Amino acid sequence: MHITKKIALANLILFTILLQQCAPTFTSWQSPSFKEHEFKKIVIIGMFQRLNTRSAFEEEIVKELERQGHVAVHGMSVMPPSYQPASEKDLERILLKENFDLVLMASVVDRERETTYHQGTSYYGGYGMYNYYNYNYGYGMYYGGYGTGWSDPGYYSTSIVDLVETKAFDISGKSKPEEATIWIGQSKITESSNMSKSARIYAKQLVNDLKKRNIIN
Repeated sequence: MHITKKIALANLILFTILLQQCAPTFTSWQSPSFKEHEFKKIVIIGMFQRLNTRSAFEEEIVKELERQGHVAVHGMSVMPPSYQPASEKDLERILLKENFDLVLMASVVDRERETTYHQGTSYYGGYGMYNYYNYNYGYGMYYGGYGTGWSDPGYYSTSIVDLVETKAFDISGKSKPEEATIWIGQSKITESSNMSKSARIYAKQLVNDLKKRNIIN
Protein backbone atom coordinates (compact mmCIF):
# COMPACT_ATOMS: atom_id res chain seq x y z
CA MET A 1 0.00 0.00 0.00
CA HIS A 2 1.31 3.45 -0.88
CA ILE A 3 2.59 5.43 2.09
CA THR A 4 0.11 8.30 1.56
CA LYS A 5 -2.79 5.83 1.52
CA LYS A 6 -1.52 4.27 4.73
CA ILE A 7 -1.37 7.69 6.39
CA ALA A 8 -4.86 8.56 5.16
CA LEU A 9 -6.22 5.25 6.46
CA ALA A 10 -4.52 5.74 9.84
CA ASN A 11 -5.97 9.26 10.12
CA LEU A 12 -9.44 7.97 9.27
CA ILE A 13 -9.23 5.27 11.95
CA LEU A 14 -7.97 7.81 14.50
CA PHE A 15 -10.77 10.23 13.61
CA THR A 16 -13.38 7.47 14.02
CA ILE A 17 -12.00 6.52 17.44
CA LEU A 18 -11.95 10.13 18.60
CA LEU A 19 -15.50 10.67 17.34
CA GLN A 20 -16.69 7.66 19.31
CA GLN A 21 -14.89 8.86 22.42
CA CYS A 22 -16.38 12.36 22.11
CA ALA A 23 -19.93 11.14 21.49
CA PRO A 24 -22.19 11.85 24.49
CA THR A 25 -23.68 8.96 26.44
CA PHE A 26 -27.13 7.89 25.24
CA THR A 27 -29.52 6.33 27.75
CA SER A 28 -32.94 4.86 27.04
CA TRP A 29 -36.00 3.11 28.46
CA GLN A 30 -38.41 0.73 26.76
CA SER A 31 -41.95 -0.08 27.79
CA PRO A 32 -42.17 -3.70 28.99
CA SER A 33 -45.70 -3.93 27.54
CA PHE A 34 -44.61 -3.12 23.98
CA LYS A 35 -45.14 -5.94 21.50
CA GLU A 36 -42.93 -5.84 18.44
CA HIS A 37 -44.58 -4.95 15.15
CA GLU A 38 -43.66 -3.08 11.98
CA PHE A 39 -44.05 0.70 11.70
CA LYS A 40 -44.66 1.91 8.18
CA LYS A 41 -44.53 5.70 8.47
CA ILE A 42 -42.62 7.71 11.08
CA VAL A 43 -42.90 11.42 11.84
CA ILE A 44 -40.21 13.34 13.74
CA ILE A 45 -41.39 16.41 15.66
CA GLY A 46 -38.84 18.75 17.21
CA MET A 47 -40.25 20.73 20.13
CA PHE A 48 -37.43 23.26 20.31
CA GLN A 49 -37.66 27.01 20.84
CA ARG A 50 -35.09 27.80 18.17
CA LEU A 51 -36.22 27.09 14.64
CA ASN A 52 -32.72 26.17 13.42
CA THR A 53 -32.37 23.63 16.24
CA ARG A 54 -35.73 22.07 15.41
CA SER A 55 -34.83 21.96 11.72
CA ALA A 56 -31.42 20.36 12.42
CA PHE A 57 -32.79 17.59 14.64
CA GLU A 58 -35.73 16.75 12.39
CA GLU A 59 -33.48 16.73 9.31
CA GLU A 60 -30.76 14.50 10.77
CA ILE A 61 -33.15 11.97 12.33
CA VAL A 62 -35.14 11.75 9.10
CA LYS A 63 -31.96 11.21 7.06
CA GLU A 64 -30.71 8.49 9.42
CA LEU A 65 -34.04 6.65 9.35
CA GLU A 66 -34.24 6.91 5.55
CA ARG A 67 -30.65 5.69 5.26
CA GLN A 68 -31.73 2.52 7.04
CA GLY A 69 -34.76 1.99 4.83
CA HIS A 70 -37.58 3.59 6.82
CA VAL A 71 -40.22 6.05 5.62
CA ALA A 72 -39.76 9.19 7.73
CA VAL A 73 -41.19 12.70 7.51
CA HIS A 74 -40.24 16.08 9.01
CA GLY A 75 -42.73 17.33 11.56
CA MET A 76 -42.51 20.84 10.09
CA SER A 77 -43.95 19.55 6.82
CA VAL A 78 -47.09 18.51 8.70
CA MET A 79 -47.17 21.15 11.43
CA PRO A 80 -45.32 24.38 10.56
CA PRO A 81 -43.90 26.47 13.43
CA SER A 82 -46.85 28.86 13.24
CA TYR A 83 -49.34 26.05 13.93
CA GLN A 84 -50.30 25.21 17.50
CA PRO A 85 -52.59 22.20 18.01
CA ALA A 86 -55.52 22.94 20.30
CA SER A 87 -55.08 19.67 22.22
CA GLU A 88 -53.45 16.26 22.15
CA LYS A 89 -56.55 14.90 20.44
CA ASP A 90 -56.21 17.55 17.74
CA LEU A 91 -52.55 16.62 17.24
CA GLU A 92 -53.37 12.90 17.09
CA ARG A 93 -56.12 13.56 14.55
CA ILE A 94 -53.69 15.38 12.25
CA LEU A 95 -51.05 12.64 12.51
CA LEU A 96 -53.51 9.81 11.92
CA LYS A 97 -54.90 11.65 8.90
CA GLU A 98 -51.39 11.48 7.39
CA ASN A 99 -51.20 7.73 8.16
CA PHE A 100 -48.34 7.97 10.64
CA ASP A 101 -48.08 5.06 13.05
CA LEU A 102 -44.96 6.06 15.01
CA VAL A 103 -44.22 9.52 16.43
CA LEU A 104 -40.75 10.58 17.61
CA MET A 105 -41.02 13.78 19.63
CA ALA A 106 -37.76 15.48 20.69
CA SER A 107 -37.44 18.30 23.22
CA VAL A 108 -35.11 19.86 25.78
CA VAL A 109 -36.08 18.68 29.27
CA ASP A 110 -33.20 20.21 31.23
CA ARG A 111 -30.54 22.86 30.74
CA GLU A 112 -27.39 23.64 32.69
CA ARG A 113 -24.24 25.72 32.47
CA GLU A 114 -21.04 23.75 32.42
CA THR A 115 -17.67 25.32 33.27
CA THR A 116 -14.56 23.65 31.89
CA TYR A 117 -10.94 24.37 32.74
CA HIS A 118 -8.53 24.17 29.80
CA GLN A 119 -4.97 23.33 30.86
CA GLY A 120 -2.31 25.76 29.69
CA THR A 121 1.06 24.79 28.26
CA SER A 122 4.59 25.66 29.32
CA TYR A 123 7.99 25.21 27.75
CA TYR A 124 11.40 25.56 29.33
CA GLY A 125 14.64 25.04 27.47
CA GLY A 126 18.23 26.20 27.18
CA TYR A 127 21.71 24.87 27.57
CA GLY A 128 24.44 24.71 30.17
CA MET A 129 28.19 24.27 29.85
CA TYR A 130 30.78 24.03 32.57
CA ASN A 131 34.49 24.23 32.03
CA TYR A 132 37.22 25.01 34.51
CA TYR A 133 40.65 25.81 33.28
CA ASN A 134 43.61 25.70 35.68
CA TYR A 135 46.38 27.84 34.37
CA ASN A 136 49.84 28.04 35.79
CA TYR A 137 48.88 31.37 37.24
CA GLY A 138 45.93 29.91 39.10
CA TYR A 139 43.41 31.62 36.86
CA GLY A 140 40.08 29.85 36.62
CA MET A 141 37.39 30.38 33.96
CA TYR A 142 33.77 29.29 34.32
CA TYR A 143 31.24 29.04 31.57
CA GLY A 144 27.75 28.76 32.86
CA GLY A 145 24.48 28.39 30.90
CA TYR A 146 21.18 30.05 30.35
CA GLY A 147 17.59 28.96 30.12
CA THR A 148 14.61 30.20 28.18
CA GLY A 149 10.92 29.47 28.55
CA TRP A 150 7.39 30.58 27.90
CA SER A 151 4.09 29.77 29.47
CA ASP A 152 0.50 29.87 28.17
CA PRO A 153 -1.82 30.02 31.20
CA GLY A 154 -4.95 27.92 31.31
CA TYR A 155 -8.44 29.37 31.11
CA TYR A 156 -12.06 28.62 31.92
CA SER A 157 -14.92 28.44 29.43
CA THR A 158 -18.66 28.19 30.01
CA SER A 159 -21.06 26.35 27.73
CA ILE A 160 -24.76 25.55 27.70
CA VAL A 161 -25.56 21.83 27.92
CA ASP A 162 -29.07 20.65 27.05
CA LEU A 163 -30.54 17.31 28.01
CA VAL A 164 -32.40 16.30 24.85
CA GLU A 165 -35.15 13.72 25.27
CA THR A 166 -37.02 11.89 22.53
CA LYS A 167 -40.21 9.96 23.18
CA ALA A 168 -41.63 7.33 20.83
CA PHE A 169 -45.42 7.09 20.66
CA ASP A 170 -47.14 4.12 19.06
CA ILE A 171 -50.32 5.44 17.42
CA SER A 172 -50.86 2.43 15.19
CA GLY A 173 -53.67 1.15 17.41
CA LYS A 174 -51.66 -1.93 18.37
CA SER A 175 -50.77 -0.47 21.78
CA LYS A 176 -53.31 0.60 24.39
CA PRO A 177 -53.74 4.41 24.61
CA GLU A 178 -52.36 4.44 28.15
CA GLU A 179 -49.32 2.46 26.93
CA ALA A 180 -48.65 4.52 23.81
CA THR A 181 -45.28 5.74 25.11
CA ILE A 182 -43.11 2.79 24.13
CA TRP A 183 -39.58 4.23 24.32
CA ILE A 184 -37.68 7.23 25.74
CA GLY A 185 -34.08 8.20 24.88
CA GLN A 186 -31.89 10.92 26.37
CA SER A 187 -28.50 12.45 25.70
CA LYS A 188 -26.68 15.67 26.61
CA ILE A 189 -25.98 18.08 23.77
CA THR A 190 -23.63 21.06 24.07
CA GLU A 191 -24.93 24.13 22.26
CA SER A 192 -22.60 25.16 19.46
CA SER A 193 -22.53 27.02 16.17
CA ASN A 194 -22.53 23.64 14.39
CA MET A 195 -25.81 22.23 15.71
CA SER A 196 -26.19 19.99 12.65
CA LYS A 197 -23.11 18.00 13.71
CA SER A 198 -24.49 17.49 17.23
CA ALA A 199 -27.89 16.54 15.80
CA ARG A 200 -26.22 14.06 13.42
CA ILE A 201 -24.45 12.26 16.28
CA TYR A 202 -27.67 12.23 18.33
CA ALA A 203 -29.66 10.88 15.37
CA LYS A 204 -27.26 7.97 14.85
CA GLN A 205 -27.39 7.05 18.54
CA LEU A 206 -31.18 7.34 18.61
CA VAL A 207 -31.82 5.16 15.56
CA ASN A 208 -29.24 2.58 16.64
CA ASP A 209 -30.91 2.30 20.04
CA LEU A 210 -34.37 1.94 18.47
CA LYS A 211 -33.02 -0.90 16.35
CA LYS A 212 -31.20 -2.53 19.24
CA ARG A 213 -34.42 -2.58 21.25
CA ASN A 214 -36.40 -3.84 18.24
CA ILE A 215 -38.69 -0.81 18.18
CA ILE A 216 -37.86 -0.55 14.48
CA ASN A 217 -36.32 -3.18 12.22
